[in-house]
Amino acid sequence: MPPRALPAVVSSVFNLTSLLQSLPAASRNHAFTKCSTCLFSTTAPLDAKRAKKRKVRKHKHIDPYRVAQARQRKSANLARQKVLEEERKLALGDPIRSRPTPFVNSLRARGPLQTLKGDHLNYFLKKDDVDKSLEYSRWLTEPLPQESPVPGHAEEFQKKIQEHAASHENASKALLAIADLENSSSKDRLRINIQRCIEEFGRHNTDSTIPPKPQSLHAQGSSTVKRRVGSDTGSPEVQIAIMTAKINVLADNLHHNDKNNKRGLRLLVHKRQKLMAYLRRQDRGGPRWQNVVDKLGLNDAMWKGEISLP
Repeated sequence: MPPRALPAVVSSVFNLTSLLQSLPAASRNHAFTKCSTCLFSTTAPLDAKRAKKRKVRKHKHIDPYRVAQARQRKSANLARQKVLEEERKLALGDPIRSRPTPFVNSLRARGPLQTLKGDHLNYFLKKDDVDKSLEYSRWLTEPLPQESPVPGHAEEFQKKIQEHAASHENASKALLAIADLENSSSKDRLRINIQRCIEEFGRHNTDSTIPPKPQSLHAQGSSTVKRRVGSDTGSPEVQIAIMTAKINVLADNLHHNDKNNKRGLRLLVHKRQKLMAYLRRQDRGGPRWQNVVDKLGLNDAMWKGEISLP
């Protein structure tokens, strides 16, 4: 079979040379000439445009009276800011020392002893135990009457009884003077203050006077009641009171270069801050929180924000 002949496509092909020859001479010469800007680098016109945008601002006339007014307003605002900051600090209170309350004043190392003398003594002694011991010692050392009294010895027996009573009275006074809080050390006072904090804020005593916090709907169905055995020493309010007593002693006896006690004071203050935040969160600002704040004279600066000690 002979090959198939191709159609004639010469007339339909786009001929660029014939098109250019058909143009006028002026446009043809202009099309083949190069632009003057293409002979140089493109950075020159860009730099020229940028230079036009960078207009040098002429310095206007500055009024010295307006400058002085602006400075005066700035200094007044800064002074007002300092005053407001001091007022906020005073409103928050001291992060270390408590407000003066009767219970806080009795916790101090040099506080009044009138409220403590009747119930507390040195060396872990109690008033009732001392009285019983003195009565037992008097009974042991008292002279016994003779079974067959001899005539003339009655007066001698009465004299022995009087001497024994006088010596027992002197011994009792000496023993009570040794056990008196007037002769106690700071460690004895701190130990007694810790016992007082346990008895004052322990839940084994406060559960009967302070109402409990409102329970949630899930906890109302459970009727389990937990009874405490012995004194309460682990509740947050007891720990806050004990730390407050220790902080007061450290703050009253702290010297400028006493770095060891300064570190201990910082640790106690930050531990108390965590316990106070926990108690407020758990009690929701209820009666137990208010009881601790009112009796211990606690401030907002002791648990709010960041505490920085000098």
